[in-house]
Amino acid sequence: MTARCPLCDGDCTVAFVTHDRNRGVRPDAFTYRRCRRCGALHLVDPPADLATFYPASYFALPGLDELRRRALAERYRMDLVARHVAGGRLLEVGPGEGLFAIQALDAGFEVAAIEADATAAAHLRDVLGIEVVESAAPETELTGLGPAAAIVAWHVIEHVPRPWELLESAATALAPGGVLVLATPNPRAFGLRVLGARWPHVDAPRHLFLLPHEAVIARGRALGLEPVQLTATDQGGLGWNAFGWRYALRRAGVRWAHERLAHIAGDLIARGLAPVERHGLRGAAYTLVLRKPPLASDS
Repeated sequence: MTARCPLCDGDCTVAFVTHDRNRGVRPDAFTYRRCRRCGALHLVDPPADLATFYPASYFALPGLDELRRRALAERYRMDLVARHVAGGRLLEVGPGEGLFAIQALDAGFEVAAIEADATAAAHLRDVLGIEVVESAAPETELTGLGPAAAIVAWHVIEHVPRPWELLESAATALAPGGVLVLATPNPRAFGLRVLGARWPHVDAPRHLFLLPHEAVIARGRALGLEPVQLTATDQGGLGWNAFGWRYALRRAGVRWAHERLAHIAGDLIARGLAPVERHGLRGAAYTLVLRKPPLASDS
């Protein structure tokens, strides 16, 4: 029987078999298929105990002052959101330790979040004082938290078992004129073409899907959302380029000296390949902004 894509029911072929190269939780082998129709990659048969591949060290949970200090390096995220929405209710899916949530609070947004990790959720409530729904199924929770001027999901949709349902719920939860901001690994990336199963942004088995931007835009349009920005060369995207080459040269559990050499060599490779990765949406990750049309009286 021909394997089918869980997103569009297109024909799929095996893309590669890989392991948990980034964290080395277990030596299991994981198979990814690529859809001939929509181009998405998906993990075949995710492990039933997937939560064990998110160890306690997955999130650092700093205090408020340290959180603000660390958030400065990711100010580009708030700058991007602010270009499309001035304020109001903002929902973040998968905020983790809260690096963006603190920026949104400081910018005057009313922030609520959906977070799967119980420890991170408690941290967000205690340190930031925001409303947090603890759930591993954000697609079932979003509609109850709207309407929102903005919904953001920074490198989350690739972890979600039902990404199209997440988009549908986001479209429902957005207020007219509101925006959905997604950042996610790019299966059109030059790095994936070169490294294949060794590409760190596969991040097996935590990444269940790698979604081409064309497929996300098409699904968004079917839900009434129009693309207003697409980039793989924002500060975050460029950082993920360098990350990919660094991590391709290291292995989980290696000594510090080897990791430092991998870091330096990866940065040199990223600089050398910058003209390629910064052209034609070939970077390691892209950020996409989709807008819900305003009411006719607001246009």
